[in-house]
Amino acid sequence: MITVPVTPSDQKLSEPDSPLFSVAIVCLNAAEHLAEALESVLAQRFSDFELVLVDGGSVDSTLEIVRSHEPRFIGRMRWISEPDDGIYSAMNKALGMATGRYIVYLGADDRLALDALASVAEAIADEAEPDIVCGGVRVFGRGMGWTERPKLVMRRGLPKSAPSRHQSIYARIERIKPLGGFDTTFPVAADYDLYVRLKQAGATEILIDHELAEFRLGGISSRNALATARDYRDVRVARGASALIEQLVMHKSALGAALFALSRRLFGASDSGGE
Repeated sequence: MITVPVTPSDQKLSEPDSPLFSVAIVCLNAAEHLAEALESVLAQRFSDFELVLVDGGSVDSTLEIVRSHEPRFIGRMRWISEPDDGIYSAMNKALGMATGRYIVYLGADDRLALDALASVAEAIADEAEPDIVCGGVRVFGRGMGWTERPKLVMRRGLPKSAPSRHQSIYARIERIKPLGGFDTTFPVAADYDLYVRLKQAGATEILIDHELAEFRLGGISSRNALATARDYRDVRVARGASALIEQLVMHKSALGAALFALSRRLFGASDSGGE
């Protein structure tokens, strides 16, 4: 079935200056949860933001949901629907469309936490606008839930991972664009790769103890521990790590992730508030 691309909205931002935040959502056939993601953005009491939505050519009711929500953003929403080459290709499109100073990426099945934007704005004001802000994330789904606090761990000169899941990472657009955005040769870990490149380029960073997003289990990295571990290995090798050591670490990481997921399924979350 061929979907005719939809022209991006021609509504202008309600304010003449660039917004502080660009909230980017990329999606494809996301009708089941997209409205929740959009409602979580509309619920923010901090209003200096734009929403950039990139759809990959959905054939379900995704675009109906987009159109029905667009008027409620009062000119702060821009979107496009056309075929793309995968999630990171779509995220690069969103980066090209964004006009804010900072960008954060949500999946269509994720949600901004209440007052997430206000929390980041306050942190930015206190720290003279760092290049990266990382906060906490609430992980939920499959009958369980837990909270992850931001944490930076270095391993042999490179970050072991980003301090947070990308739904809780805000980065300055002017630092991302010179690096070329996401490297789409990494199908699972291009967000980790971009974080590593930002750090290697000298990006400043703060970690804040605020829950900024709700991440729903079920994405590609949630489903396939081995593919994720393999992509992390490839990123680290590409950024200067030892291929032999990273091969060994890959198998250890994949096993650990699989055992962790199994324990969560068998015993549920270790903290209160599981869904």
